[in-house]
Amino acid sequence: TEIYTLSLHDALPICENCGLLVRDEHEPPPAREYSEDEYDPNVMEHQYPAYLEAFRKKEDPYRNLLPKGARVLEVGSHYGAFLEVAAEWGWRAEGVDPGKDTSRFAKAKGFTVHVATLEDCRFAADHFDAVFIWNCFEQIDEPQPTLKECRRVLKKDGLLTVRTPDGQFYRTCERLLLDKEINSEAKDFLLRALGYNNLLGFPYRYGYSRATFERLIEPRGFRLGGVLASELITFPLPENPRWVEQEEEEISSDLRMLAKSVRSEEHTSELQSHHDL
Repeated sequence: TEIYTLSLHDALPICENCGLLVRDEHEPPPAREYSEDEYDPNVMEHQYPAYLEAFRKKEDPYRNLLPKGARVLEVGSHYGAFLEVAAEWGWRAEGVDPGKDTSRFAKAKGFTVHVATLEDCRFAADHFDAVFIWNCFEQIDEPQPTLKECRRVLKKDGLLTVRTPDGQFYRTCERLLLDKEINSEAKDFLLRALGYNNLLGFPYRYGYSRATFERLIEPRGFRLGGVLASELITFPLPENPRWVEQEEEEISSDLRMLAKSVRSEEHTSELQSHHDL
């Protein structure tokens, strides 16, 4: 059975000035659509433990970056799993998320969630020790106001962590798949790697590399402190058959091995499907 298909006749547009990967489609702002998306509470409850496990795996190195009692904000808090893990680490966490169903679910678990965009919350200046954006930065149509607001609400030397799909990884896979000399085994691996990282067809607004992200944040008062190779937080299916979990684990393991030995064209960033910046 053919599981993954990908049309590569038309490569995604790339900014000639900075190399940013752009999905140039005229669609309603994602936040507006997402706010009305309907989520089944039973499905959310079923998926929740997987999200908890994924964030707990990020304890090293994140937990030691902030002291106990640190006040942190997650932009795009979704089901609230990171808010629970942050509390386990001794932080005072709250979330911002325009999704009505997802926020209702998170609030029912006792988390503080503001059902709004970050800009609409009007937090006090210098209020948070850290801001985390794990799941939505690449979908923000105009990221500059969000970064400006993050800088305003963060304390001096506060921490901003952004997880985003790696545009350089997608471009590399795209180029290899278009190569007529690629063998079928390598093509199958690349398609599965894209599929298991939710990158087939690149369903995101932007694809940042380390260089394009750094160019974006520096004028907003941030400096890039580091880049960590990352992966999809959790596979977005209500049910994952065991064979799917096993294959995803194998693909992820192979990608981690690849990331240790192969560097992207920029020679500054590991070749990995996602990055924490």
